Amino acid sequence: MTASSQARLVCTPGRLRLEGPLTTHSVGSIWAEALAALAAQPQTPLTLDASAVTQLDSAGLVLLHRLLHDPRPASAPVALSGLAAEYQPLLERIRTASLAPPASPPPLSPVERIGAATLSGLHTGRDSVVWTGASASALWRALCRPARLEGARVLDIMASAGTQALPIVLLIGFLMGTILAFQMGLVAQGFGAGLLVVNGIGIAMLRELGPLMTAIVFAGRSGAAFAAELGTQKVNEEIYALHTFGIDPVAFLVLPRLVAAVLVLPLLTVLADVIGLLGGALVMQAFSVTPMQFYHQTLATVSLTDLYFGLGKSMVFGLFIAQIGCRQGLSAGQGPTAVGVAATRAVVSSLIWIVVIDGLFAALLGQWQST
Repeated sequence: MTASSQARLVCTPGRLRLEGPLTTHSVGSIWAEALAALAAQPQTPLTLDASAVTQLDSAGLVLLHRLLHDPRPASAPVALSGLAAEYQPLLERIRTASLAPPASPPPLSPVERIGAATLSGLHTGRDSVVWTGASASALWRALCRPARLEGARVLDIMASAGTQALPIVLLIGFLMGTILAFQMGLVAQGFGAGLLVVNGIGIAMLRELGPLMTAIVFAGRSGAAFAAELGTQKVNEEIYALHTFGIDPVAFLVLPRLVAAVLVLPLLTVLADVIGLLGGALVMQAFSVTPMQFYHQTLATVSLTDLYFGLGKSMVFGLFIAQIGCRQGLSAGQGPTAVGVAATRAVVSSLIWIVVIDGLFAALLGQWQST
């Protein structure tokens, strides 16, 4: 560093003379010295001579402000002289700047709150349409060119999501079958209609309870996992890295999970149906219905249409659960709680849509049976 680029301090009785540039790069060399020189003459009025200052930035202005406002007796003030006129307004702005936090904005009126909520809903709806379009486009391209879909990644996700949800699915399916059989058996026992309970168990498990409970478990376990995985990648800025390399995150991260969920959820539903029927058969023995009677009555009551209806419903459930989980993960914010918030939103949204879709399927089934 040359001499012309160094700040200098010349101390004389009653005067502190600053020379050279007072900038970020140079002011640190004289900061402590200037404060020490000021403290060395506590009872003497001082003149801060800035006539030889050649350059001044925010760091130099802070030093001047610190020296001018040092706590001293009223009989020993510090006066500034020689500062170039172009720097005077900047120093005045520092002197008059308020350190108080900005005032809180006034509360919104009811009309403004309604408007803000409406705009937020419109933005959310727009984002949902854009996300659905991007997912549908990626899925269509994969159907047109299946070779572009990485089958190994899909199988890995299926194995991971399926094995994670399988124990809970089997437990819930078994409990639903036993509870349903017990409750219906108590009612039918008084009428001697134990075999009719088998009809209800078979239809309820294949059409409704098997797909519904499996979807709920899958949403709480694997749907949340999708959101957490992609949310972690978003927080770690791995999604931005994919954009940098020209890789579409929807095709690379979302599409395999969509396909895996659509394929694995029907498999879990079949297992839930089977274990639920086994649980029902176990309980129905207490109502004088043997396992063979249960088996033949089930075959006589339910049809492949009931099974296909439940499997088709489960495929739609899987598509929505994976889509919602991936969307919440990719839209996660920053911070330590972002991943947890994304997973929570994914589960809540998935449960709402599961109920809505189940109601739509029930209405469609009723309309189809009435024709």
